[in-house]
Amino acid sequence: MLKFKSIAVFSIVLLFFCVVSGEETESAEKEDGIGYVVFPIVFYSSDTSLGFGASAVLFKDHHEIEGVAKSQSFATVLFYTLRNQLLNANVGNIYWDKANWHWRGKLLISKYPTDFYGIGIDSNKNDGEIFEPFTFEFENDIRYRLFGPLYAGLTLVQGYYKLLKTDEGGLAQDYFATQKKEGYISGIGAKLNYDSRDDSFFPTKGLLLEATYRYFLPALGSRYEFSSYEIDLRGYIPTIFNSVIALQLYFNAVDGVAPLSMLPALGSQDLLRGYPGGRYRDNYYLAAQSELRFPIWWRFGGVLFFGAGKVQSELTEFFFKDLKPAGGFGLRFQMAKERKINFRFDMGFTPEGFSFYFNLLEAF
Repeated sequence: MLKFKSIAVFSIVLLFFCVVSGEETESAEKEDGIGYVVFPIVFYSSDTSLGFGASAVLFKDHHEIEGVAKSQSFATVLFYTLRNQLLNANVGNIYWDKANWHWRGKLLISKYPTDFYGIGIDSNKNDGEIFEPFTFEFENDIRYRLFGPLYAGLTLVQGYYKLLKTDEGGLAQDYFATQKKEGYISGIGAKLNYDSRDDSFFPTKGLLLEATYRYFLPALGSRYEFSSYEIDLRGYIPTIFNSVIALQLYFNAVDGVAPLSMLPALGSQDLLRGYPGGRYRDNYYLAAQSELRFPIWWRFGGVLFFGAGKVQSELTEFFFKDLKPAGGFGLRFQMAKERKINFRFDMGFTPEGFSFYFNLLEAF
């Protein structure tokens, strides 16, 4: 209980700083046609303990595509957690030819101790232990606008994975006894993107669809050979009293032998909150969740959420058997008047217990 109170007090103090700095940033966010948002970040979850760092977003050259805004942008985030997790992510977007063409690049570097409970839907929570991977990943996407906000194109991914540490005589060590512990990955694939949301930070209407297929093969220099499939569908419906219903359907699959960090995993601070990160892992993962977002007073808002999902080893298995449910509630605080960048607290409940989270931005 003392730890929970300490985290809550620290978060409130930093939240106040975010509000002040956020408003000052807004007052000077346009210089020579370039906009920017800079803010410190703090979060807490059962998977990370306390995490802190900073993030910045630069944007320029506004395009309108049938009412949907597109901007040149660069975003970076760097954070460290008290579980010795270190991550730096960088994402850039460039549009040209009246936004008919879109390039997106992502660079990820992390040293991220992570919980491992074994493979499959029947793994035991009490068997959890830590494995520590190092990840370097660079992704380039080039897309062409087919119509409206629908883009399609090619994606190229290159990276390097290495297992740094496992518990002696544990599940992870047994798993890696028959798996590669390090190696380069290189893959090529196709990507489809449709984004008609009215806002990327706090959407109140519209759809987001991202569908990706990648094939990692030795001919491109990859030590791992596998295919990966990912579909992320989100919808936002405005309702009465300025409330919003948010819906998400997510599918992720791996065919072949992939690094453990790329194996589909159920449980996170965004999808099926309440389960520890990576609580269940296997080759196929399907999940769905819904969330009701509503204002309370001044800058405060609330959410109610519920979801269910499962992992499995074969695509032909019945998806609706052994579903893992999760649900809960949350509180939101809008950090700046003009932008709906929310600081969030979520409490997620599952049949295995509960977890709480402090973070920035919405879960989806």
